[in-house]
Amino acid sequence: MKLSQFSGDKTQKVVTENDLKHTYEKFKDMSQTELFDNLMQQVAVQKEKGTFDYKKLEEMVNSLQSGLPKENFENIKRILERLK
Repeated sequence: MKLSQFSGDKTQKVVTENDLKHTYEKFKDMSQTELFDNLMQQVAVQKEKGTFDYKKLEEMVNSLQSGLPKENFENIKRILERLK
């Protein structure tokens, strides 16, 4: 899933099962460091374009709290803080 799904991009499309499968295949073999580097690159591009919406992303992350183990949620929150 592209980070643009959670940005201020008004042209975003509906994410399909095919999109998820494609994204999974693209990222499944990456290390945690590679995944984080990719995330930071996408955020940088969106910030440059003015399409990064931190508040919307934060709301989405907070909506996951009840469905995640506390440790996982806290890890995601730490990553989110680094995106500011």
